[in-house]
Amino acid sequence: MRSVEGTTMENPSPFLIELQDVRKVYPVQGGEVVALNDINLKIRRGEIYGIIGLSGAGKSTLIRCINRLDSPTEGRILIDGQNVLEMNKRQLRKMRRKVSMIFQQFNLLMQQTVEKNIRYPMEIAGVPRAKINARVKELLKIVGLEDKARVYPAQLSGGQKQRVAIARALASDPEVLLCDEATSALDPMTTQSILKLLQDINKELGITIVVITHEMQVIKDICDRVAVMKDGRVVETGTVFDIFANPKEAITREFVENTTNLSKITELVETHKELLNIQPGEIVLRSSYIKRDVSEALVSQISRKFELNVNIIFGNIELIGGNPIGGLVSIVQGDAEQIDAAIEYLKDKNVGVEVIFDGRVSK
Repeated sequence: MRSVEGTTMENPSPFLIELQDVRKVYPVQGGEVVALNDINLKIRRGEIYGIIGLSGAGKSTLIRCINRLDSPTEGRILIDGQNVLEMNKRQLRKMRRKVSMIFQQFNLLMQQTVEKNIRYPMEIAGVPRAKINARVKELLKIVGLEDKARVYPAQLSGGQKQRVAIARALASDPEVLLCDEATSALDPMTTQSILKLLQDINKELGITIVVITHEMQVIKDICDRVAVMKDGRVVETGTVFDIFANPKEAITREFVENTTNLSKITELVETHKELLNIQPGEIVLRSSYIKRDVSEALVSQISRKFELNVNIIFGNIELIGGNPIGGLVSIVQGDAEQIDAAIEYLKDKNVGVEVIFDGRVSK
């Protein structure tokens, strides 16, 4: 791995990008707006790192600060050990060839063909024509557009336009690809194809990818680790598996809830209880677990141990980061005290438990 200045690092850090105490303040009439506040992040070489937040959380400002399209008010941003805030114009140009970016609206040259869009950054950099020709052919193959070289962007679908943007971003052989809401303008099927392409690029080319999004499904589908932002701050970080298995912040739980099928069942129970024919004295219990066999065994155990009738009405299991995460929604009937004891028993076994409807007589 080479630094931005081109010198080989004998013991490179495992972190390619580091943000240290980053703060961004915009002056406005009568005061200021704090867009980023005390941001500290470390992004590993070769990973796909997600940054998620609602609109206005500061995530796009953050990604623009990484490659100095915007400059933070305070803090340090290191790429391969080099502080980008201390770089002169020549060093910045060199850095930006190693840190490419794609956008929600593609930002293509509409009056130029696909081929010329991809050639453009190489021509600006003074790459020899023969090398450009070979690289364009290679990039068109990578993004699956070999037959679109002489087509204009207006003749392409949204997904194809983003593929052109990705090919252009790869033209400089970058070490980092920044993706700012790169799938937000695409339909679900096209989104999946673009995410698969990004995964392939990460795996085959070893490029570190930073994904900015407001969609937790994107995080779940391709990211290794994630930072959750709210009001200009990073409120939670972790592996995608850990975040889904044990979200700590309310905003994180909301993102996770809206991504799982289990949340839809919970909503159904809360709004249409009559469809489930829940009887007096019964409760509807939602449990979340990490290993499928553990939960299924525990359901059987609590049924026998606490003399309860447990009727599973919905079950779901997903692989996140190669690990299973699942949940059950069950109707539980039995003695009120025994039900409470069973709930505590499940909690002691590290099973997440939530009573989403309680039909017992008020105690």
